[in-house]
Amino acid sequence: METLVLLVTGALSGLIAGLVGLAGGIVVVPALTWLYGNSALHDAIVISWFAVLFNSIGAAAKQYRIRTPEERKEIIASSRFYVLGAVIITPLVALSLNGARHLVTPSLVAVLQLCLAFVMLWPVAESTGERTSNKVMDLCFGGLIGGVSTLIGVGGGTYTIAYFVYAAKRKFQDAIATANMTGLIIGALSVVGYLISLAYVDAAAAKSEPSPISPIGMVILIVSGLIFSSLGVRLSRKLPTKVLRKILVFALIISAIRLLVS
Repeated sequence: METLVLLVTGALSGLIAGLVGLAGGIVVVPALTWLYGNSALHDAIVISWFAVLFNSIGAAAKQYRIRTPEERKEIIASSRFYVLGAVIITPLVALSLNGARHLVTPSLVAVLQLCLAFVMLWPVAESTGERTSNKVMDLCFGGLIGGVSTLIGVGGGTYTIAYFVYAAKRKFQDAIATANMTGLIIGALSVVGYLISLAYVDAAAAKSEPSPISPIGMVILIVSGLIFSSLGVRLSRKLPTKVLRKILVFALIISAIRLLVS
């Protein structure tokens, strides 16, 4: 039963990562806390970082293959300062999380997800993709979203999409591609920061508090997510923006409710 739940959780997280750019953290954290209890929230967040990293690898690789060279250049150019902000803040939050794990509760994660769901319900006209770049705003929001995303164990996809659709006036499909790229960076830096903290900051605590999920279970979750993330990207290119927005909102609300009632 446990193996089946981990397999389905990984597959669903990967599908959502590719489909709407969420990197899968909103699936992994609630599912693992349901399976192992609220006391496993910190471990669920850490495991979610690894899932976010590999889901985003699959989704970003697929995005790269299906995009034209011009589209790739435009996406990178329009998000480079946003990504830089995330690069600066993300590892700092990951390094300090072992000492601040008591600050992160299921309710906090749920409230943040519900806020984003309501934001995404706000109507927005389909953008032409034209925008005036604001480097300072991109840098600040990238750092803020990178820090918050790392704190609650997600890849920042929801926040990234909301920022680029509503503030930066990007196309929804381009915002998804940017979210995949951002999730890859946030996931990688979160994992690196956490591993460094284990080695130099909190090694004793890590040994006394083993993760409730086995290494095999973690591999099952991550590999299934990696496989299904490419399928999600393929579907995202075929579905209308309105459908993608509805899927995004639904996923956020279900995840938040699961955390609130756990």
